[in-house]
Amino acid sequence: MNLETLQNLWKEDCKIDDDLYCEESLKIPRLHQKYMEYYNTFSLMKKEKDGDYRRLLKEKWLYYKGKAPATIYKEMPFDLKLTTKEEINMFIEADEDIRKVKYKMDYLDQVIFFLESVIKQISVRNFQIKNAIDWTKWKEGS
Repeated sequence: MNLETLQNLWKEDCKIDDDLYCEESLKIPRLHQKYMEYYNTFSLMKKEKDGDYRRLLKEKWLYYKGKAPATIYKEMPFDLKLTTKEEINMFIEADEDIRKVKYKMDYLDQVIFFLESVIKQISVRNFQIKNAIDWTKWKEGS
């Protein structure tokens, strides 16, 4: 499941049938449960990525500081001697592995933001349905 798939699902689920307000109202708990499951799944994925990021950050800090095991330097030589915190941070921030994990974390943040917005919309759906019913009554002169 990815952001595009979730957006397409919501594109369909967000529609309210004008002729079936009662049934639409009854769908609210199911919609809420459905999107809460997605929200929980992606929130847990984000926590896992946070842990991966912290572990990788430590490994990269040791590597760029020159304190990683010798076997690491045999696989990936690094001949520079970084002396300042700024130099080490610059190399860590530019490191491809760090950037990939950071991108995945940002992506998960975006998915979670989208799901939070959907859940808020579902939470006010009763009011939207009630307003639509009231509008229909007013148009018909009731």
